[in-house]
Amino acid sequence: MDNIIIFLMDTQRADNLSCYGYSKRTTPNIDVVANEGVLFVNNIIPGVWTLSCHASLFTGRHVSSHGADAHHEFLPIDFPTMAEILGKLGYRTVGFSNNGWVSRSSGIARGFDEYYLISKGRGKTKKVEWFYVEEERSREEEQDRGSLKTINAAISWIEKKHSGKQPFFMFINVIEPHGPYWPPEPFRSKFLPSDVSDEEAKSIPPLRSVEECIDIRVGKLNLTSREWSIQKALYDGCTATVDDRIGRLYKYLESKGILDDTIFIITSDHGDVRDEHPPHVEHHLCAYDELIRVPLIMRYPKVLPKGKKVKWITQTLDILPTILDILDVDNKTLWKTLQGYSVLPAIDNEPRREFALTEYMKPLQQFFLIWRRHPDFDVGIYNYMLKALRTLEYKYVWYSNGRAELFDLKNDPSEKKNLATDMPDKVLEMKGKMENFLTSIDKADYGDWLNVGRRIIKMPGAEELFKRLKAWGLYRETKQAQMPQEKDAYI
Repeated sequence: MDNIIIFLMDTQRADNLSCYGYSKRTTPNIDVVANEGVLFVNNIIPGVWTLSCHASLFTGRHVSSHGADAHHEFLPIDFPTMAEILGKLGYRTVGFSNNGWVSRSSGIARGFDEYYLISKGRGKTKKVEWFYVEEERSREEEQDRGSLKTINAAISWIEKKHSGKQPFFMFINVIEPHGPYWPPEPFRSKFLPSDVSDEEAKSIPPLRSVEECIDIRVGKLNLTSREWSIQKALYDGCTATVDDRIGRLYKYLESKGILDDTIFIITSDHGDVRDEHPPHVEHHLCAYDELIRVPLIMRYPKVLPKGKKVKWITQTLDILPTILDILDVDNKTLWKTLQGYSVLPAIDNEPRREFALTEYMKPLQQFFLIWRRHPDFDVGIYNYMLKALRTLEYKYVWYSNGRAELFDLKNDPSEKKNLATDMPDKVLEMKGKMENFLTSIDKADYGDWLNVGRRIIKMPGAEELFKRLKAWGLYRETKQAQMPQEKDAYI
């Protein structure tokens, strides 16, 4: 068996990678990997934020079928994870993460032999948990937000602990290009317009903290077109930063002589929304393509062709089944737990998927964060679940509050014109496909549980926020019902 590396670029949308057709050369190193492997053009995430999408990546299951989302911020032990599966197959498993949502604390990192959360700064990497929630701007003396330190740690691990006798599975999450965007040099100045100074770029509100994203959602903050263009340039710089880190790892594997003996996968958990669909920003609460279409690139010359682009629909929950397919794992009990499909048939123009499903179960986390900052805001406008069905031609989005969206992706790739009213027959057709699929898969419902409130922030007034959420019926603590012992009498 050969090694496996999954490199996840946190919050990386597909449309600003040069290998995906972007006009600026943001990803010269990733382009090399794509030219030597397979690029999946229409790769769609199953959720809309970090926890739910990583849970799907590691379990091969849809969001409603593993139960971890913005209302239940923990992945239970009911389903085997990628690390557990590969460990039983003989792999040594190790993970490196810049994002505390992707940790043992959230249940996501279950099964790894070794798992390291890499902090920002130059301190020693420790095998301890930390939690990245408050997105603070990097200190001036920091080179980046931990990505270079993470790559150095991964390379050091291979150098010290990989003897070549046992294959390894390595997972890497780097927090760039997750906001707030502030790439290090030389990447910042390479993409910032020449008339924009660092001082002006630093003054843009969303650069400072996650709080400004909340302000945008509730209508208390609006950015100018110039400010959004600067944000876009900074985002490009963050993408280029991660590309540099991937290039360093790639060149090391090549020099070590193990590159061709490694299944090398580059992907993302989700993208982000900027000024395309206000008041939406960052991620959560919507399912537009800037959020749900992310890169997926695989290189493994022993199995995969060179330089191929696959147009067919794939999803990140297909990665685990694909790995097992490449490894020729024939375990029917294991395969029954998976809801994704191997992408190998799609490479041969025999796709398994007609459509992708994206789900957002309940925005409870956002209610908490909004009320923490704006206690009088009516969160009812965001009190909905959503499910999106995306084909190569159309996207249908169902909202639990009665809204519906339908977009013609071929003629309106930016999703500006909602055709739901104009094309009711197409809405019914796609809604029917969605319902048929949803009724065919099993569900997991664990009630509500907010790590962000109870375990992380521990802010004054947090319990009062929970009382308000419960009072409005937005937060439900499930309890095992006591069943009566009496038997019914029948006459």
